[in-house]
Amino acid sequence: MVRLTPRALIRFQMPRQGKPMVYPYTIAAKWSHWNIAYEWKMNWTFRYTLYGMMTVFPFVWFIDSTVNSPSAKATYKRLKKLEHEKEHEEHRWADISGRYANK
Repeated sequence: MVRLTPRALIRFQMPRQGKPMVYPYTIAAKWSHWNIAYEWKMNWTFRYTLYGMMTVFPFVWFIDSTVNSPSAKATYKRLKKLEHEKEHEEHRWADISGRYANK
């Protein structure tokens, strides 16, 4: 039995096939055939999408870090507790003398 070491696996190469695929069926094959330089030069929507993502990312990061700070979480927890207590009191003293009183 042949033992393959990690170093041998790095040097291992698959044997070449006869010809390239006419249509790349797998995702990896599609990515390997994708020409990003051509897309960047010829596709303005691709380019502007990346520009927009780079522009918006700092704002989203700031909002996310502000909302998920410990003080904001504590405030949210306190407000939810007060809301629950208020709702509980409203249901506790609700008028049940109506159509569904005996159910």
